[in-house]
Amino acid sequence: MTLSGGAGAGAGAAARVKALLGWPLRRALDPRVRMTVHEIDARLGSEGFARPTVHDRLDDLDRMGRDMLAGLGWRDVPEPGSALAQLDAPRAAYLNWAGGPDGYASQAGLWFNPPVPVQHNAGGVEVLLVNERIVEQPFVFGALAALPAGARVLDVGGSESTVGLSLATLGHRVTVVDPRAHPLRHPNLTHAACRLDELRDPGPGARFDAAVVLSAVEHFGLEHYGLEWSDDRADLVALTRLRTLVVPGGLLVLTVPFAEQATVDDFQRVYDEAGLRELLAGWDVRTSLRVGRTDRLTWQLGEPSRERHGVALVTAVSPPP
Repeated sequence: MTLSGGAGAGAGAAARVKALLGWPLRRALDPRVRMTVHEIDARLGSEGFARPTVHDRLDDLDRMGRDMLAGLGWRDVPEPGSALAQLDAPRAAYLNWAGGPDGYASQAGLWFNPPVPVQHNAGGVEVLLVNERIVEQPFVFGALAALPAGARVLDVGGSESTVGLSLATLGHRVTVVDPRAHPLRHPNLTHAACRLDELRDPGPGARFDAAVVLSAVEHFGLEHYGLEWSDDRADLVALTRLRTLVVPGGLLVLTVPFAEQATVDDFQRVYDEAGLRELLAGWDVRTSLRVGRTDRLTWQLGEPSRERHGVALVTAVSPPP
């Protein structure tokens, strides 16, 4: 049905007033972000309101968030700015679960382990902790910085990580090998839905220039991810297997939990110096760093304390045939 001229003009005027005044979410944006939004609108051809603008998309997100809170029983959804003070303990607990490693995103295979997770409390939100990702991810990018664009990179166990997608976006040809689903897509990104020991050898002319093993191999052969316990030291087998998948002189970038004394449970192995040497047997180690957690929010270069385990960051190359 076509609007009458008066109704159409009124709708257009309302849309213009809405765009000029902005809704609370847009008023929170600084001028540089508003300029970016207008630039995107212009590039989309939506500055003249011929189709929904980025402003309208932000309005949609604001409305969806308020509808979600109403569905949780928050019938009188507070305006932005006052909602935080009205956050109570039950809703805080729900939000912590929903956004965590067992919540909805995780169940959908869309949880990506963040380096700085937050925790909702009654009346506020705070940093829960800073985990090892804060140092592991930049270490990986730094270690691979010298690779030419188009290098072949194997990302081992990367389904809960965005590192593979970042490397693909930088122009590398990335294969994520992980039996779990990998939801991220990019023209340079391939997912091999299998264990590392099941990955087909690409052959001498198509082997990988580098392999990234970021907080992965310590779980191999253990029960935490629904696998059967193995006494075959699947972590050692994996590092040996990788030497056959990368080119001679190919780069290994490895991060694993580290402590003064090695431990193992159903979730992971924590390596000590002897265990790390055993794990890297056959590789030519080039860089080997230790980073320790000094408190809940702080990691520093140096050996971990006796009370807390840290992380070992290693680069190595495969030997010539």
